[in-house]
Amino acid sequence: MISMTKYSGVLAAAVSLACYAGATTAAGMDFAQALAQDYAALSQAEFTQGDERDGQTYAQRAQAAQQGKPTAPDQVELRQPFLKDKYISELSQSRTRLVTALDKTGRTDVPEVAARAQSSYDCWIEQASEDIQPEDINACKNSFMTAIAAVEAAATKVVTEEVVPPAAAVPTKSYPEKFLVFFDFDRATVTSEGLAVVESANAAANGKPFKHIIATGHADRSGGESYNMALSQRRANAVKSALGKQGLSADSIETAARGESEPLVPTDDGVREPQNRRVEILIER
Repeated sequence: MISMTKYSGVLAAAVSLACYAGATTAAGMDFAQALAQDYAALSQAEFTQGDERDGQTYAQRAQAAQQGKPTAPDQVELRQPFLKDKYISELSQSRTRLVTALDKTGRTDVPEVAARAQSSYDCWIEQASEDIQPEDINACKNSFMTAIAAVEAAATKVVTEEVVPPAAAVPTKSYPEKFLVFFDFDRATVTSEGLAVVESANAAANGKPFKHIIATGHADRSGGESYNMALSQRRANAVKSALGKQGLSADSIETAARGESEPLVPTDDGVREPQNRRVEILIER
């Protein structure tokens, strides 16, 4: 069990760890070092919350990464005896996305974001196994979804030193500025888990000046295109309303609808996919 407020604060803090031995490339060192820092932060937060078992697990993973032997993302099969059926499919699909992205160029192209994707996934599956705090499950899940999307986007770009400086390939600004609110099937009502994400987005928006906020609604492919377009707009409007209740000016929030045209997880027509029923909140500075 872990408080996501504590997790976010610890993870943002500077965790001083020595570079591990045995790295063969600078890029490999970057990924392992970032992973070690994330796991160390998770370990510290777990111990603070009195969860010695998970605190020790994350400490061991941090040590392995520090030594140049980062562990693989947590396996659903090992957690399955403790997972409710409602979590298994989504976690399995997400792990496949994660491993695929890491094995392509994620570890080398965007090592810090790739490390955040892995540590957030492990946090998500751990929280789902406990199934005690829905807001924490959703916070870890949204952290993973944001990070993995950035890793996958980086893999599709052709970046050269002549066109873009290497540092530009790391989407350091987009990671904390994008939030995902997920919806129940055929619904446009913000759930309690979604409200926690809206509150996080509001806190981020109030942290420093921003130009505007865009709430973009999406739907899965289980309905007709026109219906899904309207549904995604209702979802965007619901998130805008929720942000407004947090004190943000309605004039600063734009909405857009994409229907089923931009799925987070590609599926065949007619498939109900929970990760595609979402609103993406983007804060533009």
